[in-house]
Amino acid sequence: MIHFSSPTQVKSSILSLDSRQIYLPQQTAFFAVRGVHHDGHQYIEPLYHLGIREFIVESAAWSGLLAEKAKKWTQADFWVVESSINCLQEIASIHRKSFSIPVIGITGSNGKTTCKEWLATLLQSKFSIVKSPKSFNSQIGVPLSVWGLKAQHQIAIFEAGISRVGEMQRIEKIIQPTWGIFTHFGEAHGQNFESDQQKLQEKLQLFSHVEKLVYRRKNADQDSIKTEMQSINPQAELIAWSTEDLAHCLYVYWKISPKETHIRIKKPAQSEAFLDVKTELTDEAYLENLCHCLIMAHVAGLSVEEIQARTKWIRPISMRLEIKEGLRNNQIIDDSYNNDLDGLQLALPLLKKYEHKKRVLIISDFIEAGIAAPELYPKIALLLQSQRIDHLIGVGDQLIKYQDTFKEIDVFYNTEDLINSGLLNQISDAVVLLKGARKFNFEQITQILETKTHCTKLEVNLDALQNNLTYFKETIGPDTKLMVMVKAFAYGAGAVEIAQVLQQQGIDYLTVAYTDEGVQLRKNGIYCPIMVMNPQIGELDTLSNFALEPEVYSMSMLEAIDEYSHAHNKSIKIHIKLDTGMKRLGFSLDQCQELTQKIASMPQVWVASILSHLVASESMKHQKFTEKQMVLFDKMTKKIIQTLGYTPFRHIANSAAIKNYPAARYEMVRLGISLYGISENKAEKKSLENVLTLKTYISQIKDIKKNETIGYGRKGKLKSNGRIATLALGYADGYSRSLGMGKGMFEINGYLCPTVGAICMDMCMVDITHLPVVKEGDEAIAFGGKIQLTDLAHQAKTIPYELMTNISERVKRVYVKN
Repeated sequence: MIHFSSPTQVKSSILSLDSRQIYLPQQTAFFAVRGVHHDGHQYIEPLYHLGIREFIVESAAWSGLLAEKAKKWTQADFWVVESSINCLQEIASIHRKSFSIPVIGITGSNGKTTCKEWLATLLQSKFSIVKSPKSFNSQIGVPLSVWGLKAQHQIAIFEAGISRVGEMQRIEKIIQPTWGIFTHFGEAHGQNFESDQQKLQEKLQLFSHVEKLVYRRKNADQDSIKTEMQSINPQAELIAWSTEDLAHCLYVYWKISPKETHIRIKKPAQSEAFLDVKTELTDEAYLENLCHCLIMAHVAGLSVEEIQARTKWIRPISMRLEIKEGLRNNQIIDDSYNNDLDGLQLALPLLKKYEHKKRVLIISDFIEAGIAAPELYPKIALLLQSQRIDHLIGVGDQLIKYQDTFKEIDVFYNTEDLINSGLLNQISDAVVLLKGARKFNFEQITQILETKTHCTKLEVNLDALQNNLTYFKETIGPDTKLMVMVKAFAYGAGAVEIAQVLQQQGIDYLTVAYTDEGVQLRKNGIYCPIMVMNPQIGELDTLSNFALEPEVYSMSMLEAIDEYSHAHNKSIKIHIKLDTGMKRLGFSLDQCQELTQKIASMPQVWVASILSHLVASESMKHQKFTEKQMVLFDKMTKKIIQTLGYTPFRHIANSAAIKNYPAARYEMVRLGISLYGISENKAEKKSLENVLTLKTYISQIKDIKKNETIGYGRKGKLKSNGRIATLALGYADGYSRSLGMGKGMFEINGYLCPTVGAICMDMCMVDITHLPVVKEGDEAIAFGGKIQLTDLAHQAKTIPYELMTNISERVKRVYVKN
């Protein structure tokens, strides 16, 4: 049915504007939007055939063949409106009015997503929360976020971003916030405003009807936010805080030390602080965001004790960027997502993670800064003076014009000139940060600097990895240590980069299989404790020189360490491996007495931990055997500890046991494959996010007749005339040969496409006959989208470990942050 009116509600539970991301078509309403470079109306017919039965279309596009076809489509509703986006906003606004829960609206120039995520972390222990996904804060993102409100929610947290006058009033009608947070106010997104005052007025429109507003008062003599709010919403309770003003607002005192910050917050009329917390954050921008959240959590009703407990789980929120391995031992940080002064300020600290490398910064003209060039470029130069930048490269006529502002800079009119100069080929042993506006096409620079040009890539989502890490930290609690496995190239994800992330997150221990894996980590700036599972006697010098701690599982290894430590007068940390049932490596129960006597005679050796390995903790079918292992481990470790006179960390729980056997956690647990979102525990799986996505692209499309064969051995055939796509992924890349002949699937443009014929060394073929729209160069996802790694492993009759570790090193790893 065709309706020439705007719907006040839709039947579907899912709203979508992206034809590529349709997962449950029968439950989805599709909003067709006409943009500058796209038109959603061209996907209506294939989406109808996919199963969608509710469409919002624009009157300007509703004519011709499409409109005539739609009249014949049964059981489908088409709502013809002037603007699909306006309709989306109206539906979300009506949806919002049906809820009376507190809604927190967050806006500002920077820190919106960080505040939203941290506030959710603080509140989620007490309330059922809905929040904006990722950075959904635009004219489209906000209504999609608000649509997520459900009956079970008790508090909502939505962020709002604007770039021009008039936008915030529309967003305010959608969010209708009860309380508000105004974050850092800076130069970002200022190009469409006549002045900072106009931009401030526009942003504050979000709080036109709030009851309470939390913000930081930076100027003790002038409070511009208070002044503007008196005209916008004089009834609002303004909760200002300051690190300077002791008398007129909440006073915040933070004491920053190298490893933590102590924050105390007190009211003007009080001598004692009403909030007193400690955090691992030490960056002032992060601390400002955290204080907003702490005060709002107090407003929301959290007790001091609850706030103190939850603050321990606050971690930095990653920005959207890609980290890639480069030629000549370079590391590339591609952060061309935004191009303003605040964005540069946020990105520069990323360089500090690579202390052992030269620091190269490549920037373009700042066309999104909202500041006049004569004022902007001196600001940038001043900012860079406070950083250790070994080589600065600029692209754009503005940077050429203002090059004398910088102490030292190589400048080029455009990206092509930089490439043709050959300067990029001279960069080595460096970390390269790219901050370029989209018009400068910095992806060309990335392609030249990258190690691998093979179009197949393994995307590693560091935000998802951080989420999973946080989940396990919360599960085990603050008193249990966490050891993470980074052996076998971190299960294929890239040992150095994963180790850097884990180290940054304060992991207690890393574990590798072999000594050379540990050496590689040390050479790349990893300084946290590392246990080596399979050390060799001839490697004791290397182990000692690189501060690597051997796992000891035999008397011969223990005696060799004893001799080495005496000969070189060195104290050595070791980890004792016990065999409680694996029958692989380790000391058995009947060796326990000899082991304890030997260790007692070795005062120069310090036992850092005692460990064993559970055989089947992932399966509750073997619960009795697992519990038997735990009892034996407990018995053996007690004997050793009595002899030692001190208590080493004990660890027997692997990923599966962390959730399945809480009693097995002891002083430390070992996290492995579950860090990547893979778990057999259904309850746990809901809290984990997918980290790894293997992607390739269509190299060629061919029309195939029914009687033709496809691939080696003439094994592949189609049931009727159709089309196949050849993908640039084969068994040499790690895609198993067992996934040929239709056993494996690829996701292309939202559709699942089965393999055809045998998997080749460098390629494979898939059936795309059923795809309505497809072209050469389109992306194909092997796993990580609709196809999960566990499902693919099941099809290949193997386990996820094997598929992960078999991904060839010729497949480039791309590390993604949102």
